[in-house]
Amino acid sequence: MEVCIISEGSYPYIPGGVASWIHQLVTEMKEINFKILSIMPSEDETLKYRYDVPENVIEIKTVYLNGYHNISPKKRKREPHINKDKLKELEEFLRFNKDVNWETVIGIMANRKKMGDCVEFLKSQTFWNILLNLYQEKYRHEDFNRFFWTMRSMFLPMINIIQTEIPKADIYHSVSTGYAGLLGVVSKVKYKKPFILTEHGIYAREREEEIIKSKWVQGIYKSIWINFFYFISTGAYKAADRVISLFERNRNIQLELGSEKHKTIVIPNGVDIKRYKVKKEKHEGFNIGAILRIVPIKDVKTLIRAFKIVNLKIPNSKLYLIGPYDEDKEYYNECLNLIKTLKLNKNVIITGRVDIKNYLPKMDVLVLTSISEGQPLVILEGMASGIPIVATDVGSCRELIEGTKKDDIGLAGIVTKPVSPNETADAVIRILKNEKLRQQMSLNGRKRVERYYTKEKLISRYSEIYYELR
Repeated sequence: MEVCIISEGSYPYIPGGVASWIHQLVTEMKEINFKILSIMPSEDETLKYRYDVPENVIEIKTVYLNGYHNISPKKRKREPHINKDKLKELEEFLRFNKDVNWETVIGIMANRKKMGDCVEFLKSQTFWNILLNLYQEKYRHEDFNRFFWTMRSMFLPMINIIQTEIPKADIYHSVSTGYAGLLGVVSKVKYKKPFILTEHGIYAREREEEIIKSKWVQGIYKSIWINFFYFISTGAYKAADRVISLFERNRNIQLELGSEKHKTIVIPNGVDIKRYKVKKEKHEGFNIGAILRIVPIKDVKTLIRAFKIVNLKIPNSKLYLIGPYDEDKEYYNECLNLIKTLKLNKNVIITGRVDIKNYLPKMDVLVLTSISEGQPLVILEGMASGIPIVATDVGSCRELIEGTKKDDIGLAGIVTKPVSPNETADAVIRILKNEKLRQQMSLNGRKRVERYYTKEKLISRYSEIYYELR
């Protein structure tokens, strides 16, 4: 059996929770051959595999969102060869009508012989008429020039991605909605094969948060971009044979966004219990660990500010920032400046990319101050290692730390509000100053992972789904 995993901004180039999850899946399911279709923002000569890709990954194809740059801009306009009914569906699609017939439209757009390539289509009279109608109907008070270029920049990569040559496989498995989900829909329409969708977070909501905070898009165009991402997510939910989330709260959101109940399944993350059964190392003072990428979504600045409060009350404490820092150099430099301003240079250690197993034995508490998460593997790894957790109330962090209603194990740490240095610091201080509490949380965390979040459970569930659908 061959499974094509479709990732976006992730495996095998960008480390992180989703990429680690894919690597775990392909490494553990040795009897299945995998193909990876990796979507990246733009061609970059420095792109390197960040994982030791196993032998059963028999193909890796990378496509770029700006791949349309390789199409000559001098191409002449060309009209799509479609009848009036299909033209109507195409127009509804470009208007983000959620009731559109996705199979019909994807069938048209993926076919260059009918549609032309993305440059040809965007120069066509057909596209011009659709755009003009939309403008006059909804946006006539906006500057047309800006409207035109916004819509063009939205549709160029989308159409080009839809026309990507996709590796043939028995099953297609997208690990987000968005462009990866869109290619999942294309795969299903083009090859008539099963399509599985797994979401670690909720893609459309994450893009919405980014766009609201962004400076590159302003005014009415923020809502147009947000509608676009919700729209293409809807297509993935409708087309998928299985829609998988990591925890119940996200499953409910998927249902709100258009997924059908009978397709939805919750399969939580799982870790290798044996790998994380670490022996504690004795050390002076207290060590606080944060396993993360130094990027804004992890809100490392709140963590540093919280540590300043901790360090004032517990001077022999150290903060270890464990993970890569080369993804957003501007944010990394801002964090360095904050550390310097707060005079924490001697107490904050930035490790860069390392084997976290070398650091887990000497950690007294792990902290996560993210403003958005799905189901963080680092929390499960920390709990499996018997380390109490302090984490913000995002994604399924509360469920992991406190358990569900059916779970009588007890607390494995403390949940805090996002963007709250004081609350995070208070939680860390409470754990560090109470050895009995630390030991109990350590036992509870390990027990919860053993009962609900093992690698074996994760692999078994996905194996069942693959063989059931093939």
